[in-house]
Amino acid sequence: MDDFAKKLGKNIKLMRVYKDQSQAELSFKSGLDQSYLSRVENGTVNVTVIKLCQMAKALECNLIELIPEIDDTSAL
Repeated sequence: MDDFAKKLGKNIKLMRVYKDQSQAELSFKSGLDQSYLSRVENGTVNVTVIKLCQMAKALECNLIELIPEIDDTSAL
């Protein structure tokens, strides 16, 4: 999977740990399967915007807090 997915997954995990939630709690609050959340945190699955919004809402944070910065210089 690409670097962006891994960075996104890391940010989600960091926020979840910061908010003192287990994957099971985030799963319950977001309505997403715990095995799916594990794959997201490991960066092995692409996340839809809708599911990302569900996670942000469950983590009580802004969506932008989960999205990693994009290095535009690599595209040049």
